[in-house]
Amino acid sequence: MRPALCVVALLALVTPAFAADRFVGTWKMNTQKSSGPETPTAEQLVAVDEGAEQLITVSGTAPDGSTLQTKFSIPIQGGKGKIIDAAPFTAVHAKAYTASTEDFMFMTEDKPAMHIHSVLSSDGKVMTTTRQVMSGPSKPGTYTDIWEKQ
Repeated sequence: MRPALCVVALLALVTPAFAADRFVGTWKMNTQKSSGPETPTAEQLVAVDEGAEQLITVSGTAPDGSTLQTKFSIPIQGGKGKIIDAAPFTAVHAKAYTASTEDFMFMTEDKPAMHIHSVLSSDGKVMTTTRQVMSGPSKPGTYTDIWEKQ
């Protein structure tokens, strides 16, 4: 019984770290397949594991032609993250990663501003992100972003 309990405990600790590894890499938005009230003309996402956290940088061109960049880090096990460059957001919270999903909630002045739920395809090559925007730099509404691993 004790060895089985140890295996279960080890899997509980290792699974979130392994799950986050599937999200690591460079992703390019397929703007032809993405939808929402407004869609960027080009966007790239880079996710890098840094110990117990994942650093995420999103850069691209907004629909109006302006440059956009968002940079934040979140704990892979879930919890409060850190906003590095993501105005007007003032905080980000994450649920623990699973093998195929990640969830973030961006806040502005302690109020929910944008919820992001991402799901990986079974082969790990496509990430479908649903963004529910309540406030912020994007128009409010529901967006579906299709990301392809590079």
